[in-house]
Amino acid sequence: TIFLMVLISISGVSAQEIARVEYKEFDSPLFPFKRPVLIYTPEAYDSGTENDFDVIYVFDSQARANFDIVQSLLHYAIQQPHNDRGYIIVGVASPTHWEIDYQRNNDFLPVPQHWKIESPYYGSVDKFKKFMKEELMPYINSNYRTSGHTAGIGHSLGASFVIDAMTDDDMFDDIIAISPNMVWDDEYYANMIRDFDFAGSRPRFIALVMGNEGLETDTMYQFPKKWRDSWNNTKAFLDSITIPDHITLEVLDFPDYDHSRIVLQSHLNALKDYANYRYTPVFMDDIFYPVHIELAGSTVDGDVYITGNQLALGDWNPEGVKMKVLNDTTRVIDLNLRLPAEFKFTKGSWDYQYFIENGDPGNQRITSPQKAVKHYKTQ
Repeated sequence: TIFLMVLISISGVSAQEIARVEYKEFDSPLFPFKRPVLIYTPEAYDSGTENDFDVIYVFDSQARANFDIVQSLLHYAIQQPHNDRGYIIVGVASPTHWEIDYQRNNDFLPVPQHWKIESPYYGSVDKFKKFMKEELMPYINSNYRTSGHTAGIGHSLGASFVIDAMTDDDMFDDIIAISPNMVWDDEYYANMIRDFDFAGSRPRFIALVMGNEGLETDTMYQFPKKWRDSWNNTKAFLDSITIPDHITLEVLDFPDYDHSRIVLQSHLNALKDYANYRYTPVFMDDIFYPVHIELAGSTVDGDVYITGNQLALGDWNPEGVKMKVLNDTTRVIDLNLRLPAEFKFTKGSWDYQYFIENGDPGNQRITSPQKAVKHYKTQ
């Protein structure tokens, strides 16, 4: 009896879907080293074949904790109950100083235009951007089910980089920049924020976070006062302009946390707010895109309705839009929808909803016009 119980337990574990972290090295011709990358795919990624996932790029993941804290908090404690969704998390590593004559600063910093710096450890940011845009991001989009929506998370110079990558290259839809160096090269990154076209931008979530850097309480790292002055100037500028409604901007100060401990505190606040932001979809534009949706299963019979987050989907009325009968066990519908679209299937009442086996346990989503044909399965 004990043997059979153990065997059943082992079989159950082996069949259970769990989150995975894959390790891959990119041998890019742009760099004299192989770059490690960590790729997290969430629970039920394999079975949820009609799910597409946002991608969050976490920099400085040569310190594994930077990667782990994002994927762990985001998929356990940060999201609200019953409002959770899965994300693909990509940890991008930079070399450590003892490996080769190339440091993380080379990845994140351009050649200074105003400061004279006698150091070889800067100036490769354009190569790093090229690697991101032409090698890493295409690889992720080609080999994983991505939604097309991206975010970048960085700390210190990594935070300066995500500001640069968003404002200058439009590499990320959203960013969380923790303790960015705004003063570098006569406020190079502060000027990027000042020059950014908030009004002309598509919907974004932008979080800028700072600890005690440059304050009298900064006894551990002893950042100069000009670091704090540049941060304060950036905040004053953002307070002086009108941030359009389609931009969600958070500027957070945590003076009780130093340059290291601010990372966790930032994620407990900014990452939580970002998860809430992504759970409530913001339409990416005013265009209506054609979509094709099917629902098939042995329990599909009679009238079946689709309802969701816009008028064309019934505005969450459980008796929203009746689907057409394709055959005895399949219902179909073709619609023109704004994206991202979110929806559920019912028998005309919230008391009878269809559970989707190959999709999300909550709302189903269509986020990209290139992935707007969905074939859902139910029991």
